[in-house]
Amino acid sequence: MDSKYPTCARLISACYKWQNVLACYPAMMYCNSMLMTYQRSGRNPYDVRRDCEGGNLCYPILADIDTFMNRPEVQAELGSDVKEFTSCSQKVYSGFMLSGDWMKPCHHMVPPLLEAGIKVLIYAGDADFICNWYGNKAWILDLEWSGKTEFNQEKDAPWTVDGDAAGEVRTHENLTFLRAFGAGHMYPYDQPGSSLDMINHWISNKAFY
Repeated sequence: MDSKYPTCARLISACYKWQNVLACYPAMMYCNSMLMTYQRSGRNPYDVRRDCEGGNLCYPILADIDTFMNRPEVQAELGSDVKEFTSCSQKVYSGFMLSGDWMKPCHHMVPPLLEAGIKVLIYAGDADFICNWYGNKAWILDLEWSGKTEFNQEKDAPWTVDGDAAGEVRTHENLTFLRAFGAGHMYPYDQPGSSLDMINHWISNKAFY
């Protein structure tokens, strides 16, 4: 993975510069094939504590979710006009992939939100590989916005829920980064209590510490 990174980085830089399919699709294809060797290990890329079970998405419970969401009474209660719910649509996935969307610099969309005073919360479970907290924290610390220096000078504070350690959190003005303990990609599935507390704090505009 280390030996392939320089080429991957150059391809991503080209995608950032041109932001079109011709520049971004090659970056996606090369980087995913050369740097995602972890997924060939048989371990769950969404939760490093587990083996991959239940198909490509590695969560057997997704079949139960599909069954539940396709019950007529559930769809009627939700007011849905979708005929068949799928947890992960291959058609939608392919559309994003073929457009080169994966490697586009979406983080550039965040600073205008912050400068407009909109609250932004970025969170990641500490057992997630594919959207790991190390990478998420790195791009947030590197984000160019008016509060960058102050945010980076803040300390990570312990976050507790009902007296138990639930994670670490850093906040400055309207930007918050939260690392959730004991959680993979499906945070509410792994830690329903602390994930609900996080959502309630956020929508109630309450400080985490």
